[in-house]
Amino acid sequence: MLRGLYITMNSLDVQQAKLNNISNNLANLATPGYKKSNLLDNRFAESLQLALEANGPGGKRQPVGEGNLGNLVTQVQIDWQPGPLTETGQATDLALEGKGFFVVENDNGEQLYTRNGSFVIDAEGNLRTVEGYLVLGEGGPITVEDREHLVVREDGTIMTGAGREAEAVDKLQLVEFPDTARLQKADGNYFTDPDGTAEPAAATTVVQGWLEKSNVDPVQAMIDIIPVARIYEAGQKLVQVNDDLLDKAINQVARVK
Repeated sequence: MLRGLYITMNSLDVQQAKLNNISNNLANLATPGYKKSNLLDNRFAESLQLALEANGPGGKRQPVGEGNLGNLVTQVQIDWQPGPLTETGQATDLALEGKGFFVVENDNGEQLYTRNGSFVIDAEGNLRTVEGYLVLGEGGPITVEDREHLVVREDGTIMTGAGREAEAVDKLQLVEFPDTARLQKADGNYFTDPDGTAEPAAATTVVQGWLEKSNVDPVQAMIDIIPVARIYEAGQKLVQVNDDLLDKAINQVARVK
C-alpha cells in the first residue's frame, strides 16, 4: 500500500510539472523567438520492459522489493522548430532564417544565445536586447550613431548613413551549433553553450523589419492539458483509495473482537 502511495505521488508530481511546463509555454506565446519545451518521463516504459523480460521465455521473475517507484521527469526537451515570421517594420527588429542564433552579452560579461531579434538602441547608440543586454558583432558590442538610416543586410552587415555616405559599422555575430540539444536554458529567452561548440553561422540569413514568433501552438497546448488534468484527477482518487486501505489495515484488520 505504501508503494502504491509512492507511485501515485510520483505520478502527481510528473503531471504537475507537465502542467507548469505547458503554462510556461502559453505564457511565452507572444515572446519573439521563443522555443517551447516538452517534459519526458520514461520510467514507466523502463518498468514495463523489465516486466516483459522477466516473465518472457527463460525469464526470471523480478522480486517485488526491486520494483521502481513509478515514473519521473527525466528530461526537458526543447523544440527547435522555427516559428513563423511576422513583419513589424521596425529597423531594429531582426529575424533569422536558418539555424543560427544572435550572440548577446549579459551584465556579468557572459555570452548568451537567442533567436529573439527584438532589439533597441540606447541613448549611447548601443544595440541592446529589451532586457538591456549588449548585442555583439564581430568587433564586439555594436554601436550605431545614425539610427535613422540603419540597414541590416542578409549576411548581418550593419550599414548606417544615407545614399553614398552609407558605410558598414559592424557585422552581427551569428553562430550555429552542431547539436542544439547540448544547449542549456538560461533566465529569460536565452541559452548557454557549456561545451563551447558555437561555430560561425554558415547557412543563416537576417531579415530586417521582421520578428520570428514563438513556435508554441496554443490549440495543441490546450489539448495537451486535457490528459494531464485527467491523469492528475485519477491520481488523486488513487491516493484516497490507498489512504482508505491503510486506515482499514491499521484500525480494522488487527482488531480483536
